[in-house]
Amino acid sequence: MIDETRFSQAVETALQRERGLHGSVGTQNEKLIHAALKNYYAPFSDEQEIKIGGFFADAVCEDGIFEIQTRQLYKLKEKLRTFLEFSRVTVVYPSPCVLGTVYINEQSGEIVKEVKPRKMNSLLKTFEEIYSIREVLNNENLRIIIARLDVQKRVYFNGEIPDMRSRRERKKCRAEKFPLKLCNEIILETVYDYTKFLPDGLPEEFTKKEFCAASSESGSSLRLEILRTVGVIEKTGKKGNAYLYKRSL
Repeated sequence: MIDETRFSQAVETALQRERGLHGSVGTQNEKLIHAALKNYYAPFSDEQEIKIGGFFADAVCEDGIFEIQTRQLYKLKEKLRTFLEFSRVTVVYPSPCVLGTVYINEQSGEIVKEVKPRKMNSLLKTFEEIYSIREVLNNENLRIIIARLDVQKRVYFNGEIPDMRSRRERKKCRAEKFPLKLCNEIILETVYDYTKFLPDGLPEEFTKKEFCAASSESGSSLRLEILRTVGVIEKTGKKGNAYLYKRSL
């Protein structure tokens, strides 16, 4: 269950630390989201950045090791192989469900333009990230939490409002992604948790094409491969040149 008060406190703690270190919170990466999620899932600072087997863990607590990774989960593979030998490991991956943008004059602090927030329904990027660590998905010590966030991108600039399509203009700005709200969590801990990625309306046996049609979104092929990796579905034969699959659970 989401604790909204605790999440707000985690964001505020992250903000205070960023201000203390840098004098402002505008950055060119997602350190604020990373820090907020670390504070939320493992709030005690003396449990953070612990060295285990040659690698540093983001946080360690009674519930095991926590790694917060805002992107490129494949970079965790070697670290995960080591950590999973010692402990239960939770990988927290933030995924925006709503994304808005505001442009802020850095000198006055005034919001001069606001782009209407848009819903981010596709899980394509999430499936790409999970697939990149498929070698460890079946490890019983691994838990993945997909943290679905309302996010606001804050663009700090001087002078005229920048054209963010221009790389040159983007370099003149400082930007941050600010976590407004933790909407929900998709928790993947057992093979049964992955069944939530099965689309409705699948026949008893189906091809990849039929699976993708039932899924009705980009990334369906990756979703199928993830489900096959963890054992939710299995190959049963061929239909012409296409492989046939069925549910295993």
